[in-house]
Amino acid sequence: MRALVTGATGLIGSHLVRTLVDAGHEVRCLVRQTSRRDSLEGLPLTWVVGDLLQESSVLDAACAECDVAFHTAAHYAYGGVSSTEILDSAVAGTEALLRACGRQGVRTVVVTSSSVIFGYSKRGTIIGEDEAVASSDGEAPYVIAKIAQHHRALRLAEHLKLDVRFACPTMTLGPTSSRLGPSNGLIVSYLTDPFSSTFPGGCNIVSAHNVAEGHLLIALHGTIGECYLLGSENLTWRQVHGMIADLAGVSPPLAELNHVFAFLAAATEELLAAMAGRAALSTRQQATMIGRYYWYSHAKAAALGYVPSTARSALTETISWLASSSYITRELRARMCLSPDIHRLRSTTERPH
Repeated sequence: MRALVTGATGLIGSHLVRTLVDAGHEVRCLVRQTSRRDSLEGLPLTWVVGDLLQESSVLDAACAECDVAFHTAAHYAYGGVSSTEILDSAVAGTEALLRACGRQGVRTVVVTSSSVIFGYSKRGTIIGEDEAVASSDGEAPYVIAKIAQHHRALRLAEHLKLDVRFACPTMTLGPTSSRLGPSNGLIVSYLTDPFSSTFPGGCNIVSAHNVAEGHLLIALHGTIGECYLLGSENLTWRQVHGMIADLAGVSPPLAELNHVFAFLAAATEELLAAMAGRAALSTRQQATMIGRYYWYSHAKAAALGYVPSTARSALTETISWLASSSYITRELRARMCLSPDIHRLRSTTERPH
């Protein structure tokens, strides 16, 4: 199979590229001129440099003679990026790729959507793909953009007669050479919090490697027009933060912040980040999501052969990487006492990232 991957150097994209190469597929990567490629260095790839929103001729060349296109490129952000940029990336970028796929006769397109298009519950109900796509009213720009992307892709697929399928990952963790992102950022946010705060609600955590495997299964065995949630375990935030604390050897969660205190803490973090010239680890947009349960079922993907690892496994790999990264200060690293799980992981042969 000859596959095109957009956003190939991002968290999900880079893991997908490795999964495809390991499975023996021919891979073509569409990246921007400024994208870092070191995480994929040495792999047998074809690089195409271009921008989804600017160069249709480059998109046509990228799509030419491909059997499947995986569209992972998007702005995943809850702050620091304008709502217009997020929407353009999700909707206009997807439309540009689908039109190029239509012109070049690409057989199948797997669009990386998000679990958030199916909304959330207030009492811990587990959500599946049989739920209708949620309303975007009152949601953060990223959620609005992913819902708009889904509707636009479905309409365009019907118009162009394309086989479009949707991968809907939950909160995805893993090593990356791109920016930290909100999912990995939640770990650093807890590790740097002097109050060891947690909050009500919960989420579903999954490894980027599992999400990549899920994308391939959707391409090989999925159904036209269908969505597939790609997650692992549903956990409360206290459970997530407790697991981070145990693996990193820091204080377990103490105070539980309500909406008001979470909003104030996020506003303070945004101010400090702006003063330091870095991305905020938590934002007021994220604070509005406190108390919700983003819990999902991956049973539909499991029917395709999807078998994710545990949330603890995803956290172990990610904290092991973070502990040696520039995202952790020397002072914080000195205070951490990494768990035996992480030392065992480090003692084995790890894939280069």
